[in-house]
Amino acid sequence: MRKPYFILPAPLVYVAFFLLAWVLSSIWPWPLPENPWTLFFGWMAIDASVLLMLWTAWLMLWRKTTLNPYGKPQQLLTEGPFRVTRNPIYVADTLFYMGAALLFADVWVWLFLPVVLVAVSFGVIRHEERLLMQHFGDDYRNYMNKVRRWL
Repeated sequence: MRKPYFILPAPLVYVAFFLLAWVLSSIWPWPLPENPWTLFFGWMAIDASVLLMLWTAWLMLWRKTTLNPYGKPQQLLTEGPFRVTRNPIYVADTLFYMGAALLFADVWVWLFLPVVLVAVSFGVIRHEERLLMQHFGDDYRNYMNKVRRWL
């Protein structure tokens, strides 16, 4: 069996690229145009991400399955936020990144967002999907056919 490829825990991928954008912004600033709504939408995205993260974590703990992506899942969750996305925690991470990007107000952060999403999709999510397929087989395959990876 092929060993899954795993880059970094997803939150570290988001943080690493945000820090890289911050460094580049320090060297070559590329500010976004000022907009009175930027702060509002930035904080709304962060608030939504925190709520989604808490809802997902609560559900996983309530159903007694692991939050640890390296751990063995105890059951396949298909309720709550898992009805809409197979990866609500990574959707929450992305919302947080986008909210922080709006508050940071620099183009560099936005340029790295597609790179972050590709890195998380191929380096983290694919690994987790292989593990879930091993644990849950056809149940997970059916779930994958019904619910999108992101949104």
